[in-house]
Amino acid sequence: MGSKDFFALLVSRSVEIIDREGLRRKIASRRSLRVKLGVDPTTPDLHLGHAVPLRMLRSFQDAGHQAVLIIGDFTGQIGDPSGKLAARRQLTASETKANERTYRAQIGTILDLRRTEVRRNSEWFGRMRLAEFLALLAKFPLKSAWEREDFQARLRAGRAVYLHEAMYHVLQAYDSVAVRADVELGSLDQRLNLLAGRELGSRLGRIVQDVVLLPYLIGLDGREKMSKTAGNTINLRDSARDMFGKVMSILDALIANYAALAAWLPPERVRGIERRLKAGENPRDVKIEVAEAVAERYHGAAEARRARSAFLSLFSKRERDVAMPGVTLPRRAYAPLELLVAIHAARSVSDARRLLRGGALEVDGERIVPGGRTVLIRRGSVIRVGKKRFWRVR
Repeated sequence: MGSKDFFALLVSRSVEIIDREGLRRKIASRRSLRVKLGVDPTTPDLHLGHAVPLRMLRSFQDAGHQAVLIIGDFTGQIGDPSGKLAARRQLTASETKANERTYRAQIGTILDLRRTEVRRNSEWFGRMRLAEFLALLAKFPLKSAWEREDFQARLRAGRAVYLHEAMYHVLQAYDSVAVRADVELGSLDQRLNLLAGRELGSRLGRIVQDVVLLPYLIGLDGREKMSKTAGNTINLRDSARDMFGKVMSILDALIANYAALAAWLPPERVRGIERRLKAGENPRDVKIEVAEAVAERYHGAAEARRARSAFLSLFSKRERDVAMPGVTLPRRAYAPLELLVAIHAARSVSDARRLLRGGALEVDGERIVPGGRTVLIRRGSVIRVGKKRFWRVR
């Protein structure tokens, strides 16, 4: 792929590029750029939301640039506060180290680790003296943290913002200086953190990195960014069948989003999917295609085909009728929590809430989300809870 085509791909995959013209010139010069991505090991599992910037880093790598992956074993003990409504639980060094053990194998499904420079930010923060840290803080005005919308939202709600959280963007900015990054990748909600890297480079007279902001994948709940905190993830270590089934549970409105970001299909194919949906094609058929593409991306074509066959077999009318227990319910509208308790799928209202938050309830093929409308139950309605529990209303 030529430099012009690669830059066009970069533009089509990103939400914003800073400085766009500067990065275009750098790519056109055919100089090998140092492209940075940081990942904090706050949990043992990476998910498809993490895969979006990893895939873009792989694109840079395949175009001849140097991929620089920072494992945030130091910053992971703080946790990125971007978009969070409350402070994260602080992790210990041993916890981040344990989580990191699983990362290389997962990241290796996307990046070519033989061509990747992998660093830990404890390399520089672990030996940084207090005087050096205070000098680093002096490069940033207090308003760079104080004016953050996520912090202001917490303060308006009466929730605390702690000083260690307010310093996170400073630490991430120094990562860029430490590895001499020409470009940094991140999702849209990371904008302030990545711009801090540009600011620090300028103030220190070092490389002023360009920034590529990417869209983020919406989670299975259909509302929030995919994250372990929200419990709405498809994990890289999920089986092909689990990946397929989870994609089939997404809202129809997210099909194109998952085609572009979870399956990482070419932009022209994503546009074709959007046209087909707009023309009235059955969303379920398109969703099956996207689910198979996601499973194939991580498990290969053969496993993806088996996952598709297993899903269609499980949900075929013949097999559902044989294996599905009946339940007697009056024909009326039910609140989702009430319905889960009525069919004894939940032990309590709190258990029902947990199931709803996880996207476990589906009625007549439509997933029911928390806080949504009431559900009309009629004779013959099919209720599904989780992947394997079904009821037919008598």
